[in-house]
Amino acid sequence: MRTTLSTMNKKILNNLNSLTNDLNRINESISSERQMSTPSDNPANLVAALGLRTSLAEIKQYSTNLTYGSSFIDASEAALQQMKEGLTRARVVALNAINGAINSDNRANMAKEISNIFDQTVTLANTQINGKFIFAGYRTAGYNEIEPTPFIADQADGYRVTGQNLATEPASLTGTVDGTVGIAAGDLTINGTAIGAIAAGAAQNGLYMATAADAVTQINAAATGVTASLTTLYAGLNATADTVDAVDTVFSFDVNGVNVSVTVPDGSTADVVASLTVAAINGAAGLTGVSASVGDGTNGGDNTNTTVVLRNVLSGDDSDITIANYVAGPGDATSGLGNFTQGADAAHNTGQISLTSNETFVLASPNNLADDTVLQTLGLDGGGLGFADEAGDGQLVYGYRLAAGDLEINGIPIGASTDDGFSTIYADASAAAKANAINALSDQTGVSAVITPVYRLAEGRVEAGFMDSGDLIINGIDIFGAPTAIAEGDSDNVLLDAINAKQDQTGVVATRNSGGQILLTPVVEQAGMNLHIETSANGETVTHLNGGTPVEPQSKVYFGSVQLRSDHKFTVETSPTVPSSYEPGLASIGLAGGTSVTGEAGDTAGDGKLTVSSVMDQAGNVRYVGDKENDIAIKVGTASTLDISKNGQSGVKDTGIFDALKDLENFLLGDGYTAFHSLNQATDTTATLDSGDTGLDRADELVTGNFTVTVTDKATDPPRDLAVSISVDPAVDTLDEVAKKIDGVPGITAQWDSDGYLQVSVDDPDRYTVNMEDHSSNFLEIIGLRQEDIQGQALGSSLTAIDDAIQQLNNNISDFGARANRITIQNQIYDNLELTTSSSLSEAQDTDVLEAVMNLTSKQTAYQAALSAASRTLQLSLVDYL
Repeated sequence: MRTTLSTMNKKILNNLNSLTNDLNRINESISSERQMSTPSDNPANLVAALGLRTSLAEIKQYSTNLTYGSSFIDASEAALQQMKEGLTRARVVALNAINGAINSDNRANMAKEISNIFDQTVTLANTQINGKFIFAGYRTAGYNEIEPTPFIADQADGYRVTGQNLATEPASLTGTVDGTVGIAAGDLTINGTAIGAIAAGAAQNGLYMATAADAVTQINAAATGVTASLTTLYAGLNATADTVDAVDTVFSFDVNGVNVSVTVPDGSTADVVASLTVAAINGAAGLTGVSASVGDGTNGGDNTNTTVVLRNVLSGDDSDITIANYVAGPGDATSGLGNFTQGADAAHNTGQISLTSNETFVLASPNNLADDTVLQTLGLDGGGLGFADEAGDGQLVYGYRLAAGDLEINGIPIGASTDDGFSTIYADASAAAKANAINALSDQTGVSAVITPVYRLAEGRVEAGFMDSGDLIINGIDIFGAPTAIAEGDSDNVLLDAINAKQDQTGVVATRNSGGQILLTPVVEQAGMNLHIETSANGETVTHLNGGTPVEPQSKVYFGSVQLRSDHKFTVETSPTVPSSYEPGLASIGLAGGTSVTGEAGDTAGDGKLTVSSVMDQAGNVRYVGDKENDIAIKVGTASTLDISKNGQSGVKDTGIFDALKDLENFLLGDGYTAFHSLNQATDTTATLDSGDTGLDRADELVTGNFTVTVTDKATDPPRDLAVSISVDPAVDTLDEVAKKIDGVPGITAQWDSDGYLQVSVDDPDRYTVNMEDHSSNFLEIIGLRQEDIQGQALGSSLTAIDDAIQQLNNNISDFGARANRITIQNQIYDNLELTTSSSLSEAQDTDVLEAVMNLTSKQTAYQAALSAASRTLQLSLVDYL
């Protein structure tokens, strides 16, 4: 094929353009120091270079993270080291304080120094770097006025609200029957079980005795878990007047074994004779359990005002009333009474029924819920008789129950409280039962319940007398089985010993204060139980445990309470009743009634809602509000992190440093003790103190007197002190007796160990502290429990706590040292990796200048040769053309 001039020229220009482009590319590579200016220059190398650039950027970021982490580690290690130095100084102070030559003023000054160290430790725990708290876990920022820092001094941990003790309840529910209208079968249910028909009946001198008796029969015939009983009543014959004959009438008789004498002035009318007889019987009611009234046509006696009507004082007491040894003296007046024994029956009762159960019970009229008509027949209408009892709702609940759904915590419905396993009455309404129901869902609600045990201090001094079977029953256990003499103030410990002898059966321990009053407390293992105390008229007269005024038989139930706690704010809700806006769920745990009850600002009574958003003050405690689970970490790889600090819980608080310092401060001030023991050894704790057989030196210096045991509950704001003055009588008391008296103080345990030393400790060291101070007995000095003895032991234990905290701090400091080493090693790794990656990136993207110059020279030579050849070729072609 013939090559034309045009074709030849195009080829020459294409070759020259290609060489020109190559020269330009090489020049740009040399000037930019990069092999590629566009992706098309070297696609494979470009991809590799981009990957290497990304890796290098990550390496530099990780190196920056390591530098940041190193600053955190250094600051954390330095803060812990300073805390350790402060704790070491505190150790020196504690050692000096143990010196017997140091007086209380010196120790008070030492306490100020420890307080300063404590404050400094809190400040160190709140150390920041670049506005971030180093001991706060993930919550390095985001604090506010309520929680300004991770560590807050003198505040309780978390949020809490304390329920009030529920009101004391009579053991039975009593109503006066209205027999004008009966109750059809099934119109009344108890705990969901239908009760048979209760017939209407005529009143007997104003009392529907027959209807009451029928109601008792029908209720007891049904399997409801509720027992019904009557109250015994007896109406005598009409009294007769005394003839005017210058002779007073005298007659006497025994009422339930207690002698009563009546003197009737000469010429007294029949109604006066009846009134004088009634007054004489009532004067002995505190011993007999029987009261009297003049019949008036409405109380079981006729309306002549001449009939003496007797009844058992305690409602539901269907025991016999007995009059014996009736003797008529001179004169001819008669009382209308004589020898008899009468128990409750259809013709001898007060027209009342009393209902009792081991658990909360519910009366309802399912066929007529709109009103209390059915309850009215039983005298139980009108509201206010039971728990959250509304008038006209056809239902009555007796016992402070917590029914399923009554209470919601943080939106989670709480289940029904059930039998706590040890309360003998209303066992599903005890503090333990409710705490169990709440704690069963604490994982979901974030709220837990803590029990505040009940205790009962008699309202009067023990009086001299005799106690017999039935006079004192505690949690269903009869304390006395035979007549037993009781001394004034129980000075010989007979009553105290009798109660404590049955501690394993009752679950209750007793003590007696120096005023002669009995104090009952549940044992630690059954702290949340109800306390049921039954006293006869005589038992109440002697013990005053139920506080009857006037003194008469009593059967009462005493309840503990619960405290709700959470790490976070929480809400508690219930559905208010209609129309009175009663808050049943809140009431069941003692939190109904608004701000005056709960202490929470904005809590409105009757709205059914409680928001717990305030933090309780608690002197000496340090509250930690940072992240308790996670440590601060930095990213040192695509999927790798490195911890650079510890959260405040594990890094600081769990070391025990705050408790160790605050305890030492308290001990220096003579306060805050949780456990101690006597220093002097006894050999026989069963011998009386004045026997000379106890093995204690100087026992002959013991005198009749008292010392005080004070228990402080720190879980409330302000803290509650319970001070009990313990009496000591060397002629009567043994070491075991005194230990038992101490043991009966709520919140503490006391006993002699096998080596002959008295051990005293609080039941919950996080909640209670105890102190003891002798006033007049020398007892604490003789056994080696003077204030200085207790303080010395506490300071010794403080040294142990400080040493433990120092060890924990050393462990954490070492851990930070290890972390610093890991930072250093990781830095070296990334320094080397950065060099290697930079080199690889350079190979992939940087220009080899020497090679580029050589390529440029080669291309320039080729270009010159191409130009020369092109000129010759073009000349020949032109000649041919011409």
